[in-house]
Amino acid sequence: NYRTFELIRRVGRIRRWARAGVRRAKVWTGALVRVAKRGLRWLYYRVQLRLPMDERLAVYAAYWYRGYSCNPAAIYEKAKVIAPQLHGVWVVRRGAEHTIPAGVDYVIAGGRAYLRTMARAKYFVNNVNFPNHVVKRPGSVHVQTQHGTPLKKMGLDQMEFPVGAANMDFEALIARSDRWDFLISSNPLSSQAWERGFPGAYEMLEIGYPRNDRLVRATEADRRRLRAELGIPEDRKAILYTPTHRDYRSDYRPMFDLHRFVAELGPEYVVLLRTHYFYEPGEGEESDSVIDVSGHPCVEDLCIASDALLPDYSSIMF
Repeated sequence: NYRTFELIRRVGRIRRWARAGVRRAKVWTGALVRVAKRGLRWLYYRVQLRLPMDERLAVYAAYWYRGYSCNPAAIYEKAKVIAPQLHGVWVVRRGAEHTIPAGVDYVIAGGRAYLRTMARAKYFVNNVNFPNHVVKRPGSVHVQTQHGTPLKKMGLDQMEFPVGAANMDFEALIARSDRWDFLISSNPLSSQAWERGFPGAYEMLEIGYPRNDRLVRATEADRRRLRAELGIPEDRKAILYTPTHRDYRSDYRPMFDLHRFVAELGPEYVVLLRTHYFYEPGEGEESDSVIDVSGHPCVEDLCIASDALLPDYSSIMF
């Protein structure tokens, strides 16, 4: 019966159209809710910016909110001694809370506490740039510590390589750099590279990296304790292998056969493998002679515990 068939087909089309409409409505509703939430967060942040600045509030962050580490951590620990009146708050992304030591205050990036802290703080310390949306208030102080020695091209120097810098917004990069009041440099080579790659009105502080103070203050007792914590046998020499990130690779791959390397060195050696922080910890290869320390929170500890360094172009050599 063709009429019955046609009626069923039309009803089926209407049902499919209705279901698709419901799906579209859910998608649009979800999008509108997300936009509304973003708008409310932005409004809350703008309101907080109009409230008085907290002269004793200092914000710390490292590696795009990956956790407590590097030069900002060293400054935070020293500030507790020489400026105890300051209240230091760390910004971490969700999932990185485990990096925060006990007793250290922190906020989760994107939340209301984060927006309030970012709007009201007097001091900002970071080893990378804060996001574009962060507003620098008059009277606030931004300290850019950096986190490596520019053996490679950084900042505006990357403009010479349009393929590698295809996703770089250099205008936004300079706008972020204009927020800096102080830039910490570890040596004259770095100072030249920072001035060229990040031109701005900041004051250059060529004073060395705060995180490196531990390297000259470490004792033999510190070294023995760290080696025990890392599982390095007392009768073996530790070689710290720190391959840098390669732009043409999206995951970690060893540049040579680590196990053969250790086997040919002999049984008195062990390799500590520290992959670049762009890769997830655990992507290395572990054995009796290779210890994957990629997830260890403090690279200075690894330097103190090691007998030799195989930097593989990593700026850790400096």
